[in-house]
Amino acid sequence: MAKKKNGSLRLAFIGGGKMAEALVRGLLDSGAYKRGQIDIGEPDGRRRAALRKTYGVRVNKANVPLVSSADVCLLAVKPQEIAPVLEEIGPHFSADTLVISVAAGITTSWIRERSGKARKIVRAMPNAAALVGESATGLYFRPRIGEEAKRIALKIFDSVGETVVVGKEDHLNIVTGLSGSGPAYVFLFLEALTDAGVYLGLSRDVAARLALQTVRGSSGMAAELDKPFALLREIISSPGGTTVAGLKVLEEGAVRAAFTKAVEMATRRSEELSL
Repeated sequence: MAKKKNGSLRLAFIGGGKMAEALVRGLLDSGAYKRGQIDIGEPDGRRRAALRKTYGVRVNKANVPLVSSADVCLLAVKPQEIAPVLEEIGPHFSADTLVISVAAGITTSWIRERSGKARKIVRAMPNAAALVGESATGLYFRPRIGEEAKRIALKIFDSVGETVVVGKEDHLNIVTGLSGSGPAYVFLFLEALTDAGVYLGLSRDVAARLALQTVRGSSGMAAELDKPFALLREIISSPGGTTVAGLKVLEEGAVRAAFTKAVEMATRRSEELSL
């Protein structure tokens, strides 16, 4: 990819669903891209109108004109839709087009075979928290895509949260099992913590507010102090105190093993669904 200033890059989203919208919002809010740099291809007329009105970007029904003029093409369609989409737009990629996919389970090799001249391919696994700018995203760079392409991809996903790079593509299946599915694990924990408070006498509203702020505050504390999680746990676990008593029950209930098994099973399912 010939090096361009960020302000001159054109980014085409193929698919205008929730993840694409989250990324568009993040890019605009962060100032990483301007409205005139972003195009969206979306088949649904109502969705096109809503995106156009909300974000002021160009939204078309036809994908090919957008791809033909794009420096970066972000595939934001469902995995079951990506084959016909690439059949349509793949021949219009140039050797300089940076292709980024957020389609779960679709490998870069599979995309490469259907992407014409495109050689620079990135696979991303963001999670649902991208909707509020707090995604945990895993990226895999296909070999020899160049440092400029890597910088561009990182900047896009950094606009909606924290981004990590994995060196092996199959590690994205682990990312899927850990952070891709992770919000559901956290929501289950919040639900259980709230239910416990209600069981012991709190109102559901009070218990839910306490549970949510506890998770929010704990995450903020961990990020701010930047210490191992085990050490942070020890900080609030006084010998013979209430926290130690509660932790003892969780350890006896094999909570750690359950989380490990959950991530393992989600990872295996991701592997089974991969193309």
